Parts: sequence; C-alpha cells; structure tokens
Amino acid sequence: MDIFGFPEPVVGLDFCNVTIAYTHLGWGDTVNVISYLPLVENWNTKFAANGGGGFMTGGEEMALFTMVPALVDGFAVSTTDGGHRISVQEGMALTSTWAHSSPGNVNWPLLVDFAHVALHDMATIGKAVTEAFYQVAPRYSYFFGGSTGGRQGYQLAQRYLKDFDGILALFPAINWAKFLFSNIWPVFVMNQMNAYPPKCQFDAIREAAIAACDELDGFKDGIISRPGLCRFDPHTVVGRSFHCNDIKSTISSEAATIARAAWDGPRSSSGEFQWYGFGMDADLTEPLGGPIHTSCNSAGVCSASPFVISDVWARYWVLKQPDFEMTKLTHEEWDDIFRGSVNEYESVIGTSDPDLARFRNAGGKMITWHGTGDAAIPSNGSSDYYDRVLHLDPNAQDYYRLFMIPGSTHAIMNQIVPSRDTMFKAIQDWVEKGVAPDTMPSEGPSPKSPNVRIKRDFCMYPRVQHYQGGDGTKADSFICV
Repeated sequence: MDIFGFPEPVVGLDFCNVTIAYTHLGWGDTVNVISYLPLVENWNTKFAANGGGGFMTGGEEMALFTMVPALVDGFAVSTTDGGHRISVQEGMALTSTWAHSSPGNVNWPLLVDFAHVALHDMATIGKAVTEAFYQVAPRYSYFFGGSTGGRQGYQLAQRYLKDFDGILALFPAINWAKFLFSNIWPVFVMNQMNAYPPKCQFDAIREAAIAACDELDGFKDGIISRPGLCRFDPHTVVGRSFHCNDIKSTISSEAATIARAAWDGPRSSSGEFQWYGFGMDADLTEPLGGPIHTSCNSAGVCSASPFVISDVWARYWVLKQPDFEMTKLTHEEWDDIFRGSVNEYESVIGTSDPDLARFRNAGGKMITWHGTGDAAIPSNGSSDYYDRVLHLDPNAQDYYRLFMIPGSTHAIMNQIVPSRDTMFKAIQDWVEKGVAPDTMPSEGPSPKSPNVRIKRDFCMYPRVQHYQGGDGTKADSFICV
C-alpha cells in the first residue's frame, strides 16, 4: 500500500544506501537504521524520516513504499526496522517472531523499540549519517508517517520534541491501548448475538446512511461532510430490499444492531464508554482494514473475524496466549482484557499524552489529517486528542493543526484527499516560512462518478465544509463553517 500516492516506478535514481546496525546493551536487540542519501548536487539540504505500518516500525522494505518519493525530491531519508524484520504482508499481522521472548513473556525491549525508542535512535543516527556524508548538518528535519507511522509522529512530538522541526502524522494510530478494541468490538457483538450477517447487508446499511446524511452540507455528492449532524438510525431500514450478487435480500435487524454497535464503539458490561466507534460512512467490511469479516462454510455455518492487528494485539500482548479463542469471551472477560491493555501498555505505547508544551517551546510544527470514513482507526480518536490538547493550550493551533477529511478511508489513494506534494509543501511552508495552513487543498474522483474530478479545500478542525452554491466540483463552492 503506497500511502504516499507515488504512482509510477522510479528509474535512474542515484543515491547511497548507508545501513547501520546497533544494539542497546543488555536488551539483546539488533536494530537497523537505513539511510538513503542523494548525490551531493541533488541534496536539498534537508532530512526526512519515514514511519512504518501495522506492526512494522519501518525498515528497508517499507522504504520502497515511503522513502523513495522524498528521495526524489532531494531529501536525505532514513527509516528503522525497530529491531524486528518482517515483510509488509507480515507487518499487518504476524508477530510470532518478536512479540514474545519466551512463551507467555512479552519481549519488552522490542516492544519499547517499536513504541518509541527506535524512533529517537533513527533521528539521531540518520541526521549524524547525513552530516557525515555532506559535511554539513541538515537545515531542517521532517517526519512523515501514516497509521502506525502517524502514531510514531505523535510519539516524537510527545517524547522527543527536538528530533524534528516538522511532523506529518496521517490517520494516526494514537490511543493505541484503547482504540484497537474498536476493531474487535463488532465481532464480539456478533459472537454474543450468534449472528453473522453477510457483507452485503453492511454495505446496504452504509449506502442508506450516506443517502440519509449526504445533503446535510447542502450538496449531494455521495459524501457525509457534516457527520456531527447525522442522526441516521440503521433500524429504520430493517426489512429494506436490496440485491446481493444479483440475489434479492433484505436488511436484518441483527445487521442493524451490529452496525449501530460498530458506530457507537465498545462499551463495558455495565454500559460505560470505552472507546469511539467508526463513522457511518466507514466500510466496516473493507478487506484490509475493516473490523468485520464474515464467512460461511459449505454447510451454511457462518463466523466472523476482526481486524487482524487488533486480534493479534489482544492475544499476544494483553493475554499473552497466542492460541486463545477470542470467540468465546464473556462481556466481563472483555472488560478484563480492555483494562489489561490500558493498565499495562498505556504508558509505553498509548501515545495519548495531550501535553505538547515542550514540543511547542522547541518550535516544532505538526499537521494531521484523518478521514471520517476510516474503517481501521476511528477518526474521533484524533479529534478527541486534539480537543484535549486545546483544553490544555487554547493556542495549540499555533503549532498543531488537525484536518478531518470527509469520507476518506485509511489511505490516500483514489479519493478526495491532499496529495503528498500538498502535504509536504504545507509542513515546509509552516516550518520554514511561518505560513500555517488554514485549509488542506484536496482533489480526487467523485464517489458517485469516478471519472469526475472533485476539488475541495478541507477545513481545519473543528470547522467543517458547507456548500454555498456553484459548481460542486470546484473548491470555491464550499466554505468553512
């Protein structure tokens, strides 16, 4: 998955690859920092580090997805494998090679490397390599990451505030110890109900929600731009007919209940809020990141599985039992696992500290955008964090800005989102020229007509877009309110 949106192969690119392996004494780890250095005449005098994804801290395979575009622009770039090497495919799921130091015992050094320590090491080593190669220190240093990489950006702002001048942290996996349970919750509810509706029913409910709330911004474009005004109740469409693979079907009350649970987010056995759910426009059954995956065998017996990263987190780290059967949990056991995740890991990898005063005082700048249609990480977690930062510092917009992107999913391809170039220009202009972005120019295919291109200037949170008249494909037809 190319979160940079870099569409074409790069040929004829000359650079030096400097890889440094090191260990923390007594930890038993071996961490690799990989740096790509453009030729002297092509260097733009800046340094950029790149984050990982899933359970990948980064690493050279990840570099092929994330580092090359910055290298093309003249940046000296670095990444770290965090002490565990796994492929991009494994990074989305498998942890058996590094999660435990022995059966039932978490490999704490590697977890701490993954959480934050290796990130600081990468910044220190990467900038030192850059200075040694060019015989001058980089003028500015930047970090870019999405998902896990977004969480890494926040860790750097919270813990290692002097490592980077500017941070781009997209759809960040912050609030880690809590939000992962939002991805397990819908399947937990399904198991409690012993009901496993097919994907088509959830797709039909999502389409109904979008239809009901699309025009709350004054314009019909297949996007819920004012989710805060949406009051759609999935139970109002129970019994509605639709076609699933050319077969006539109807929306069941079970599917409506499960969709509602996914939107509301996990609750304790006594009904208390645990974490946020997903937006009504999120594709809950999205193959890579959605929280619901149903399947039926030849005998018609159906089951469901949650988002693999969340499932693995609960079994390997919280329960420390890789073979634990999550389908048989009681609600009280659910509560125990949720509390266990927060109690044991919040201080290590939670990434939820809203005090950014030291980052502010160091002169750092951070930009985040998060799509309201993200089916892997609930976008309300980002707005909740931003609200908590503003509570501590009402002037936080002077160094930290959040943009909520209506309808966007957990990536930046084939949808109406800021381009990589737009984001890089925004953070560099803010750091180097003092020009902060008030809107985030975006362009992409219309959800209703993919051949039609739509432009939007998305608003800085908490403002949202509203149609003021004119051509709905043009950015100036919308204002921030």
